[in-house]
Amino acid sequence: MVEPAHPTAAARRRAATALAAATLFVALVWQPASAATVPAYHPSLLTHLGDAGQVVVVSARDWSSNRAVLRTWQRDPAGTWQLVGEPVPARVGRNGFVLADRRRQNSGTSPAGTFAVVSAFGNGPDPGTALGYRVVDRNDWWTYDPRDPKTYNVLQPRRVATSAWRTSWAEDLSGYGAQYRYAAVLGFNLPSGVHRAPDGQRVADQPADTRLGGGIFLHVSGPGATAGCVSVARTEMRRILQWLDPAAGPVLVMGPRSALSRL
Repeated sequence: MVEPAHPTAAARRRAATALAAATLFVALVWQPASAATVPAYHPSLLTHLGDAGQVVVVSARDWSSNRAVLRTWQRDPAGTWQLVGEPVPARVGRNGFVLADRRRQNSGTSPAGTFAVVSAFGNGPDPGTALGYRVVDRNDWWTYDPRDPKTYNVLQPRRVATSAWRTSWAEDLSGYGAQYRYAAVLGFNLPSGVHRAPDGQRVADQPADTRLGGGIFLHVSGPGATAGCVSVARTEMRRILQWLDPAAGPVLVMGPRSALSRL
């Protein structure tokens, strides 16, 4: 029997180095599924969803980007979030995002945050949504006149002689053609206690903040970025409205990927 030769010190060092490299490789490649990276836009990382069973997530590269990706998610009976449909391109405010409570009217920014999906409207027929849907016509306006706080960020079914708000500070909802074919109203800076006044106007008991702007919708895309809304292709907007279920308490979360979990 031949006796084995004892390894030299240099050989031992080489063997130790090779073993360390192999161990590192295994640690990097063979991670357990639980350690896999969860993307920032996944609802499990979002902290302001409450009991929502549906969430629309709009994520952008950074604060200044006016291009984003929209994803729709549904919570299954086991409480696990499932992606519904494919991610789709979206447009946001031409000047990107700003935190919702720092937004200013006419800034061209989208408010970053989490917002309820409240209702829907359009100049097209109801696409079959479970949300309350209003077919708008030439009488329908969305008002933003800071001179008249009680009507600020409120849909007005008609303008009457006693109206204090100016049409130059309001949107004629029927006049936006394809972009308002279908739209969903988001709960950004909405007033409360809205009711019809004796003159026919809709007024709020607790007005919205006239500094922040309003009329933040999810609607059909036009030729470019928006003034603050989120927009997607018409087929996607129709699909989203047909999917949304008010019983599931749907919300929309939007902002840059790096901040989504804090919004």
